[in-house]
Amino acid sequence: MAKKRDYKAEYARRIARGKARGLSRSQARGHPRQGEVPIKPAALRPINEEKISQALQAMYAGTSLTAAAKSAHVSPDRLKRALVAKKLGIKEGRRWIVTDARPRRVQIIVDAKSKAIIVPTFADASRVGVYRNRVRRFLDTHDLTYLEEFEGETVTDINGKSWLLETDPNVLIRFALKDEPAFHEIYQIVEP
Repeated sequence: MAKKRDYKAEYARRIARGKARGLSRSQARGHPRQGEVPIKPAALRPINEEKISQALQAMYAGTSLTAAAKSAHVSPDRLKRALVAKKLGIKEGRRWIVTDARPRRVQIIVDAKSKAIIVPTFADASRVGVYRNRVRRFLDTHDLTYLEEFEGETVTDINGKSWLLETDPNVLIRFALKDEPAFHEIYQIVEP
């Protein structure tokens, strides 16, 4: 038969040990009052990267941090700590603003071939995504107006090298005739 625990005696010992160390009663019980220093740093399990990405996508779509945390099955406090620790968001007033600046791997077209590069920001990755979408529309319709806004535009990778976004119709048609991976197969967030 298992020995029965005496919880009252254990609690009294914990309080006595805390008082001997110079801690307040609330600190000794492990629940410090606001403004008191906790005796143990908050031991947080790291949140799964997949859950953070899921919550970030929900926040990009315009949902609140609380709703995004709920959809990703994490507590709002843990999501807040993860956003701050990974520098993925900041609080402005009463709202959380996503400032995701992780590098991303994207696909561009160079000499009728697919080239995967890593761009430093979400804005650069988004611009490449718009470019790839316009290239696909051009290939479907052969309408050159889809390519005009990208004439002479470059994108810079994380090494500082500039890549020209291809707008030559002949090169793009040659590219389309090849069996290259789709954009969503290459695009991904890269951890530094």
